Formats: sequence, structure tokens, C-alpha cells
Amino acid sequence: MHDHHHHHRVDEARGVRRKALLWAFGINAAFLLIEVVGGFLSGSLALLADAGHMLSDVAALGASLWIAHVITLPATRNRTYGYGRAEVLSGLLNGLSLWIIVVVILVEASRRFNTPQQIDVSIMLPVAIVGFLANVASAWVLMSHRDADLNVKAAFLHLAADAVGSVGAIVAALAIHFGGWTWADPVASVLIGLLILWSSWGLVKDSLHILLEGTPPHLELDKVRTDLEGLEGVSSCHDLHVWLVGSGEPIMTAHLVLPDGAPRDRVLERAQHLMVENHGIHHCTFQLEGNPCPDLHA
Repeated sequence: MHDHHHHHRVDEARGVRRKALLWAFGINAAFLLIEVVGGFLSGSLALLADAGHMLSDVAALGASLWIAHVITLPATRNRTYGYGRAEVLSGLLNGLSLWIIVVVILVEASRRFNTPQQIDVSIMLPVAIVGFLANVASAWVLMSHRDADLNVKAAFLHLAADAVGSVGAIVAALAIHFGGWTWADPVASVLIGLLILWSSWGLVKDSLHILLEGTPPHLELDKVRTDLEGLEGVSSCHDLHVWLVGSGEPIMTAHLVLPDGAPRDRVLERAQHLMVENHGIHHCTFQLEGNPCPDLHA
């Protein structure tokens, strides 16, 4: 089944998400230089950790903008499903890049626990506050789109984790200023790293699930099968498969066994309508059979 109105709505939604990504990219790029320079001048690892994450935000947002364009390209003879998987690959690479940043932060924090450094709080604190405001503004722009696809979700997670990272840098600056606790800086860095690791786990897991062609998480395969077998004129359903190209594009194939004399065209039309209305599956391929084929896989 090919729903042109559905595709038009999808294209409009993607255009809105691209604009949101562009705004988030601009905000982060504008404040990145301030935080990097502030981190070096103040000597704060927490601030540099946050700046490193913001640098990854800018790179991730740039990649997300490119991916948002790529997934709109039409299907070709060599890419018959289009470029929806580019979104999933982007989510996976973004998640893995966050893990690399965590390793770097933890190694440097370990070194600073053994060799504390002088930190200029007068630079660290205002820069951390500016970074926090930039991250909050960027995350707010993407918040309403964060569940639309893995590409935007990856960008949002970068920004949300970085906003909390900025809070950690602010708290560390206050602890150093009022209590002289220089160890608060590497402690905040470790907490930021663990937070990034936690927030990115779901992104990596979801990306791998799609790449391994797992069933969409929001679908119950048994319910899909029951609905199809409940159609008038359908004796049974087998070889049922549902998977995702991108995070929001479910595709389904199924074999439907029909008794002799069943109205095949009507059954096919009802099955396609049922999948769209009950399960949001617009790409359906049905094989109609008089008898079950001998090799049943599902």
C-alpha cells in the first residue's frame, strides 16, 4: 500500500524538524568558542569536559542536519528503500561518539584527582552559566521533536546531557569558590561522564535494534497477527514480519491463507486498511494463498 497523503505529512514534519535542528546548531556554534576559551583560561576540567561535549553537540547537530537532508532523497534503483537507514546510522555513531568522550573525561579526571590544579572560578562560573543557557535553549527548540526519529533524538540527548553537565560545572565552581574544594572539579567531571553514558545507552540500543531488523517496539506482533486472522475471508496468517527502515517507517510482509472462493481483492483492501488504521503501518505487502506454503518461517 502506498499512501501519498501519508508521505506528504511525513515530508512536512521532516521540514519542521530540519528548521529546529538548524536553530539548535546556530545557538551551540555561537557559544562553543566562549566555553572552550573559558575552560582553558580558568583551568577547569569540568568546564573543558562540558566544552568537549558542546563541541560534540555542534558536530552532532551538523551531522544531523546533513542526515535530515539525506533521508529526504528519493529511492533509487540501488537504494530501493531510500536513505532512511542513514538516520539510524547517525544515531548509532552519535551514541558511540558520546562513549568516547566519556572515556577521555574519566581518564583526565583520574589524573586530576592525583594532581589537583588551580582553577580560576571568576572565569569558570560565568562561562558555565552561559553554556547552560545555550544548552537549555537548544534542547528546548528540539524538545517537541525528540521522539520523531533517532536523528533528532540523538541531537536532543547530546544537548540535554550537556545542559546537566553545565549544572555540574556551576556546582563545582561554587564549591571551589566557597569551600576551596578543588576536588569538586574532577568529581563533577566524573558525574557528567556517567550521566552522558546513561543518557546515550538507549540511543545505541534503539539504533542496534533497528539495524538488526527487530520488530518496532510499539507494535505487538501477536496483536497484528490476530487482527489479520480476524478478517473475514482469512483462514490464517504466517510468515509475518515487521521491521523498520528508519525509526518511524515500519514495513510489513505477511502470507494470508484464504479459503476457496474468498474475495481476494476485498480481503487485500481490508487488510491494508486495517494495518494503517490499527497499527500505523503504511508499507504492507501481502501474499494471498489458497494453501499455506510448505516452508513456514513465522
